[in-house]
Amino acid sequence: MLSGGEAMLGLPSTTEVGRRLPKEAFYRNLKLDARTRDEFVHLIESITVPNSMKPTTANIADGDNVHEIMVLNVELKSEVQPLRAIEAIAGSNPHRLVFRCEPSSMTYVLRRGLQASDSLDKLVLSGRTLDEAWDSICAQVIFGDVDGKDVDGRIERAKQRANLEAEIKKLDAACRTAKQINRKNELFYQLKEKQRELEALRRAEGEIK
Repeated sequence: MLSGGEAMLGLPSTTEVGRRLPKEAFYRNLKLDARTRDEFVHLIESITVPNSMKPTTANIADGDNVHEIMVLNVELKSEVQPLRAIEAIAGSNPHRLVFRCEPSSMTYVLRRGLQASDSLDKLVLSGRTLDEAWDSICAQVIFGDVDGKDVDGRIERAKQRANLEAEIKKLDAACRTAKQINRKNELFYQLKEKQRELEALRRAEGEIK
């Protein structure tokens, strides 16, 4: 970690770039559908690169897969989030990108889909390599912690958990309103099975013993 002044999101001042990216350039270089192009035109005011983390600026070794992590500041015309535009930029760039939308203070990364945080005030550069630093940054945005281990697995388990919780809620409601005893029993057994699956998932995550 570097000492000295800090830039956007608490990042070291040595990572400061301050380069503007004309949003019009994306029209020329990317194949965009009409809705995505409309987001660039009507939702985004400007795009700048306030920070770039690489071995020469962040005192972190180069990674096997990650060679530069850039923060993109997206100034919006309103509170409406340009999710399609953000995903289009992230999917077309060889570097790893962190998007900070203002004035909404939303932060995004592309990791198994577009992931977001509405409460991130500071990024911590954690890890010996840029691969590890990127994993940690993703964990900070998605989970609110710096633990970059098994980020993809955690994302998958979080999706499984959300799906199970939705199924449990649906089955519970159906079980309560079912009139026929056989149907009620069937729904009850399905509910208990999903609850057991959720408990096993929570146990694997260390929430319960």
